[in-house]
Amino acid sequence: MKSYPTAPRHLDGDRVADVRHVSVGEYRTRPHRHDDEFMFLLPRTGQLVLNVESNVAPVRVAPKSFVVVPPQRLHDTRGYRPDQAHVAVYVASDFVVFCERKARRKLSCARISIWSAPLLLLDAVRVATGTTARSGEAPPSELWALRADLAARTLAASCVEAGLTAAALTPNRTDAHAEVVRDICAFLDETLDQPIPLERVAYEFGLSQRSLTRVFREATGESIVDYQSRRRVEIAATLLTSPGMTVLAAAAAVGLESPSYLARLFRKYGYGPPKGYKGDAATTS
Repeated sequence: MKSYPTAPRHLDGDRVADVRHVSVGEYRTRPHRHDDEFMFLLPRTGQLVLNVESNVAPVRVAPKSFVVVPPQRLHDTRGYRPDQAHVAVYVASDFVVFCERKARRKLSCARISIWSAPLLLLDAVRVATGTTARSGEAPPSELWALRADLAARTLAASCVEAGLTAAALTPNRTDAHAEVVRDICAFLDETLDQPIPLERVAYEFGLSQRSLTRVFREATGESIVDYQSRRRVEIAATLLTSPGMTVLAAAAAVGLESPSYLARLFRKYGYGPPKGYKGDAATTS
C-alpha cells in the first residue's frame, strides 16, 4: 500500500478554500492534524476508511456521502481500491465560522459522522473540480483564476451548509457489504506474507469480529481463513512456475514457514505436489 503525503496546512495568503481531487489508489496517510482548517472528504470512486481520534472505530465513507474533520483532530485515511478517487476540500476556520453565523447554527464535530451528500453539494464538487488546472496546459488567465477561486468558495460554503443540514446516511446494506468485502479481499491479498489475525482485519475495516466473519461468508461463501489459504495456494502455484523457485521460498512468500503445510494446502485445493508442480498441474482454482 502506497504512502500518500499530506500537510498540516493547505491554504496560503487570503485563500479560504482549497480543492484537491485525489486519484491515488491503494494508499494510506500517516496520522496527522490540520492546523487551522476544516477538511471535508467526499469519495468519488471506492470507499475511504477514516480513522480519527474522536471515534472508537474507523469510519467508512462511500460515494455520495461525506465527512468533516475539524482542525487539530488527529486522523488518517486509507483506500484499498486501485481506482480510488476522492475530493478533499480544505476550508479556513474563519470562513466556517462566517458561514455558521449566516446559518445561525454550528457544525457538530465532537464525533465524526457520515452524512448523505445533497445534490447541490455534488454539483458544487463537479464545478470546482472542473476548474483544476491540468499539467501541460498554458498558465491560467487571471479570469480563470478568479473563476476557480469563486468555485472553491462556493464549494466550501456548500460543504458547511451540507454539514449543518444534511441527513444522516442510510446506506443500502447489500451494496455496502459488497464494497467492504471487495476491499477486505484486496487487503488480505496484500498481506498474505504476514500473520494477520482476525482482530486486525476487523479493526482495519471498522467491524466487530462477529460482523466481519458473517459479512465475509455471506458475500464469498467461505471464511476469511479459507480465503487466505486458497489464495496462498494460488499464488504459490504461480510462483513455482518461475525458474529457480523453490518450495521453501514459495511458502515463505505467502506467509507459510512450513513447506509441508503448503503441500497439505495444495492437496486440499486439488493441486499436485508442490515439488513437481508445473503450470498445468492444478485441477481447480
